[in-house]
Amino acid sequence: MGELSPQRAPTRGVWRAAATAKATRVTDAPAREPAGPVERLLQLQRQAGNQAVLHLLGPGSRSAGGIGPAIVQRDSSGHRENPDVTDLHPAGTLTDPQWTAAYRAAGAKPSAAAYEPLFRDIAVTAGMSALPGFDLSTIPTTDGTTVKPGLNLTLATSGEPGHTGWVDKNGRFGVPLRPGKGAPSVSIAVILGPGALSAEKALSLRTVRHEMVHVRHKLQVLDAVRAWQAGGGRTGLDAWLKQQQSKKKMSALDVALVGSGAKDASANTEVLGYVEGFMTDFHRRPAPAAQAGPSFFELLGAVETTRLYTWAQADPAVQQEALTRLREYRATLDPDHQRLWKEWLDTGIASAANDKTGRKDFLGRLSAFVT
Repeated sequence: MGELSPQRAPTRGVWRAAATAKATRVTDAPAREPAGPVERLLQLQRQAGNQAVLHLLGPGSRSAGGIGPAIVQRDSSGHRENPDVTDLHPAGTLTDPQWTAAYRAAGAKPSAAAYEPLFRDIAVTAGMSALPGFDLSTIPTTDGTTVKPGLNLTLATSGEPGHTGWVDKNGRFGVPLRPGKGAPSVSIAVILGPGALSAEKALSLRTVRHEMVHVRHKLQVLDAVRAWQAGGGRTGLDAWLKQQQSKKKMSALDVALVGSGAKDASANTEVLGYVEGFMTDFHRRPAPAAQAGPSFFELLGAVETTRLYTWAQADPAVQQEALTRLREYRATLDPDHQRLWKEWLDTGIASAANDKTGRKDFLGRLSAFVT
């Protein structure tokens, strides 16, 4: 992903404090003429960033209605990572007409007071209140530099709509973890902006659910680092993780997520975050391709972002988990959505014959079950 600077907004997802050795800037890739819809989306993504492209795609249309089918999402222990959203209107949250009215009012006269109820509502609906440290009774406003642990809101409309990062005791956002320097003294914060929301409540879940994946992975990193230190930390963290795997106390997926997360590398967690966003959004949209564009754009984030060749830089265990989640998700879709996904995939594969970024591999492996 490369080192972040204050002048450039990060790709939506984990806010990295330092570069990793294998990180490659997508913007350094040689330019080429986009051959089809998938390549055109990727080119727009490289040039404008995820949120800007979503604006170009348009706000989408009405929700498909109701809630989607059950989605099997699980961590390496066989449990669901984020439980499925089974109720779009939990007790105390807004109805669809109330949501749309509040959204339009906030857009007309933007203020923290206007947006806070919307962010709280969608966070509760998404299940964020179940995350340790995420008390949604108040949602502070942030300038993107100083935050409170938990959920924060920003009124900034540029850049990406969501970020997740470590926060130190002074409230500085995006600090490195530094696992070898004593017990972790960081918390986890999420920043959401107006771009995370839509006039339709059902289509406003994608970003918050994406960021929740990053939070869960950071919680997993903290647990592992504390266990390593409690054992004396006599070996390096990487060696300790391999020992845990050899003792069958951790899976290859655990080791990949914790090992990269402790170094503030983000390809692994981004792949699963974008998969989560797609699986949250796709079945809630009508099946015509023009209306499903934002969902497919989310799926392409698992291939590359403005800063990462996400798929190519992800560990094999993470790639396999992502494919497993997508395969199980496809089985829950109605025939129209299955057919649309297949049509989109066929178009993408046809334009990826000479691809070197990981897109060819990703789409080819999807084709094993998106039939």
